[in-house]
Formats: sequence, structure tokens, C-alpha cells
Amino acid sequence: MSHQDPLVVDDPILRRWMDDGSHDIGFLWELCMHFEFDRDEVADGIAAWLGAPDGLSVLDCACGSGFPALQLIQRGYDMTCTDGSELMLRHFRRNAQILGCEVEPVRALWAELPGRYADRFDVVINRGGGNYKYAGAWDEERLPDRSAMAEAIGQWIACVRPGGRFYIDIASDAEMRRVGSWETRHPLMLIGEHRIELTERIEVDEARAVRVWESRLVIDGTPHEFRRLSHCIDSAELVQILKDGGLVDIRRTEVSGEYYDIYTARRP
Repeated sequence: MSHQDPLVVDDPILRRWMDDGSHDIGFLWELCMHFEFDRDEVADGIAAWLGAPDGLSVLDCACGSGFPALQLIQRGYDMTCTDGSELMLRHFRRNAQILGCEVEPVRALWAELPGRYADRFDVVINRGGGNYKYAGAWDEERLPDRSAMAEAIGQWIACVRPGGRFYIDIASDAEMRRVGSWETRHPLMLIGEHRIELTERIEVDEARAVRVWESRLVIDGTPHEFRRLSHCIDSAELVQILKDGGLVDIRRTEVSGEYYDIYTARRP
């Protein structure tokens, strides 16, 4: 255990997770988001791009534990929130309660979205480091082939109404060009009475264009190990997928607070 002075994290969401004993992948992601994002700054940045909330319908089709959908709800937006993981939706409901948001998320796989929501939303959002889009795959057998990424993105696009907009994030091309492996050690944290250490390691398999993500989360001396896989996808590949999906006005868009590169587009 490190003897450095801990970083005191006074975040109501993280404190509640610790009190509830939720030391799963959802808690890991909440910790990572704490270091990567200022939630309010991101929500304000997205809201500035969205425009006034009056009459605007928005789908977050990978809502996870609720960021930034819950913050957008607090700002008056009509959000529909879906995710394929019941675990993450449990965390979503907890976070909604903490933030005082009255919303019930929907469990839905991406393949189910067109049948449920075709041509429905003014805006569809998919963000949070997902492109990487398969960073949730836990083993080789569950890692889809690269064509599945284009298929999934097409399923999100199908939910945009004609004239509607699309918002997606991706790691920068400079990040995608990194090779070998690297490790990030976050500062020792104190959340309530709990001491937290987090180390993240990424290794690039250039031959397969696959990244291996390994995270070690130590809570009060007890280690929790996580490993997941993702394909590498650069901006040119993403833009081509969006074009093939029928979108126009595709551009990289600066959004205050976002950690990853943001691409926006419109369905004609």
C-alpha cells in the first residue's frame, strides 16, 4: 500500500457505490469517469451543441450508469436511455435516485433498437469511449469481428429521424497510433473511509488491431482484476461507416469537457 497522502474524493455517487459494496465493472468505470470528465462541464458542452431542450427527443443508446444522460435530464432534456447490461442499468437507477431524476432506463441490445425506435429521435448519442466500441468484450470468443462495429453503428443511426442528428465519440488518431503497452497509476484515493488504488494497463496487438485493457482496483487492500478487449478504429474508418449509413455533414466537433474526439452528423 502506498504511503503517499491520499486524494480525498468527495463525490456523492462514488461514496454511495462504496457504501453499497458495488465493486464491479460499473464502479471501475465510475472511477475512470471521475478522472476523465467533469460531469457538469460535459453536460453543459453537449447541451450547447443540442440547443434548447424544448420539444427535442434524445436517445442515449449506451447509457451505462447514467453519465451524461442524467445530467442532461437535470437540464430539461427529454432523454430515452437504453443499455444492454442489466448490471449497468441497476447502477443507472441508483445514480438517478442520488441525483433526483425520475427516469426508467430500458434494457435493449443494439440489434433491438431499430425495431423499437426506428426514425424516432431528433438526436441519437453514443459516447463514453465506446469506439473502442467493443471494450466490454471479456474474452476472445465474445469479441465481434470488425464488420459488427459498422452493423452496430447502423443500428444506432436507424433511430435518428430524417433531419435528425447523430453524436458519437472516438479516441483520437494519435491515441490510435500508439503501439506497445503503457500503464497509468492513478493517485491513491480516499472515498469515505475506504482507500482505493487503481492501475490501468493497455497493450496493443498490432497484428490483429486489438487492444487488451487490464485494470487492477484495490479496495482496502483487496484486489479486483478486470480484463477486456476492443478493436482499434480510427477516424477515417468511423467517417466511412457514417457515410455508408447515409449520414451527411459529418464533422469533428469541439465539445467542451469531452475527453475523446466527437463526430457529429445529420440524417438527410
